[in-house]
Parts: sequence; structure tokens; C-alpha cells
Amino acid sequence: MLTFSHSRLSGLVACAAAIAAIAGAAAAAKPVSISCVGDSITVADGNLSYPLQLGRLLGAGYNVTNQGVSGHTMLNSGLCAASPAGSWRRPCLHTSDAKQCSGNCSYWATPQYQATLDSEPDIITIMLGTNDAKWCNWHGPPNGQPAGAGTQFAADYVRMIKTFKALPSHPKVYVVLPPPAISQCSLTGPTGNASVCLAYNMSFHAINVQFPVLQRQIAKDGGADGVIDVWSALNGTACTSQRPGFKFGNGVCPHTADGIHPYADAMTTVAQTIMAGIGATAAAAEAGTTSYRADAPQL
Repeated sequence: MLTFSHSRLSGLVACAAAIAAIAGAAAAAKPVSISCVGDSITVADGNLSYPLQLGRLLGAGYNVTNQGVSGHTMLNSGLCAASPAGSWRRPCLHTSDAKQCSGNCSYWATPQYQATLDSEPDIITIMLGTNDAKWCNWHGPPNGQPAGAGTQFAADYVRMIKTFKALPSHPKVYVVLPPPAISQCSLTGPTGNASVCLAYNMSFHAINVQFPVLQRQIAKDGGADGVIDVWSALNGTACTSQRPGFKFGNGVCPHTADGIHPYADAMTTVAQTIMAGIGATAAAAEAGTTSYRADAPQL
């Protein structure tokens, strides 16, 4: 897992100053408000969540709100799917165990979405897509045609960015690439195969191959203020290129409960990356150099 050097960590102080500038003169009157939109990776577990850790890193003068909702999607018609769940104790999950999806698990229909609108924050980070990658959503009717291309996902994501950007507070909106999807099954290696699936029957290809490119294009199309690459910060490229027989625990892959949900140490990296990303992309935007290229330098 990627770690921050001493010099990089000290640079976070400078990032905090850049973030404060986003709020302009209003920063002197009230705390800078940051809303973290997301799913269970955002919700996490109390003191382990990256929004809480982000608030601690930023310190006084910032109000970071966790607006995550477990199991929910960017797709406006996203379905719910809760099986097969996995863990390091049960790493080799089979696609044949996947149950039929049902219900409404769209983030658009949640109180947290409405609360984000009502609170009119100064900054909004969006980390959604992991539940959209569930097979029934990504390759099914909710995502439109052609199947597996992310057509409706992209349209809904662009619409959310534009909706947030149109708020009276004129917030800065950042697209956050989700953590890498990892199979913990030693029979397949981190990338899995056609018969052994990721926890919750999510698509490795969608999260590890499509999202890093597609979500950058979505950010550009929606007029987002930047892309924050958590996927790379958690060693997405190095981890997902490992072969069958790969042994976990050597620092190449992020510390994760089930291949999807990072543990506290990895959540710290997420918080640090978001803090650095907000500051770096704000500075780049002021200079007119914000980039959405798929091969853009990583934070």
C-alpha cells in the first residue's frame, strides 16, 4: 500500500491553506463545510471512517459531514444486492452463489442526498460506483445499453455533479475514484476469474479498469473541480496485476476486510489523499491547469 513520505505529510498543511481559500471571505465567518457523499466505504465504522479522519487532519475551521449510505448506487435505478458477502475467512466466493437483486438502492432517493442539498456545503466529494459495479447493476437494465459500458451510470453521475454545482453555495465538487477491488482468493490472485467472484458479485473490470478512465471523463463532462485518485493511492495498479498464489500482507494491496472495504490504516491513506487532492486540484484550477486525462499525474 502506498504510504506518504515525511515531506508529503508536511505538505498537507499547505493543502489545508489551499482548501481554506476555496471558501473565500466566508471562511472567516463560518467553518468550511465539506460533505462526503458515498456508500459503505464512506460510512465505515465510527472512528475508522475517512470523513472523520479528514476532519481531524483539517482541524478547527472545517466541518466535515459523512453523507455515506451503505449499499447505494449512483445509478438512479440502482438495485440492492447483499450476497455473496466475503471476508478474509471466506475468500473464494463463487458466482453461482449470487442472489437475484431487488429493491431501490439509489443514492438519489436517500435522506443523505437531500441533506447534502439542504446544507449547501462549500466542498462536496463524491465516492460512488462500487455498488453500481454489482453485476446486476453494471451489466443489467439499470445501466442501459450497451451492457457493461456504464452509459446510464455516466449520465446519472454527470447530472449529480451539475446538480451540486448549481447549489446557491456554488460548492467545489470532486470526483473520488473508489478503492481497488481485490479478490483475496489465492486460487485466482487479486483479479479473480469467471467462476470466483468479488464480494457482493461486483465487477473487477468495472472498478479496476473502467472506473479510472470513465470517471475522469465524467468529471470533465460534468464540470467537476477535480479528480481525486484513491484507487492509485491504494496501489490499484500494483495490486491488481498480481498473479494466482499471491500472498497478502506484504503491503502491495491495501489492508481490506473483504476486498472492498478498507481497514483503518487504509482509510487514513484515503483521508490524506482527499485532503491533498482538494488542495492540489484547487491550486491547479486557479492556474488553469486542472487535468482530467486518464494518464494525468497521480496525487
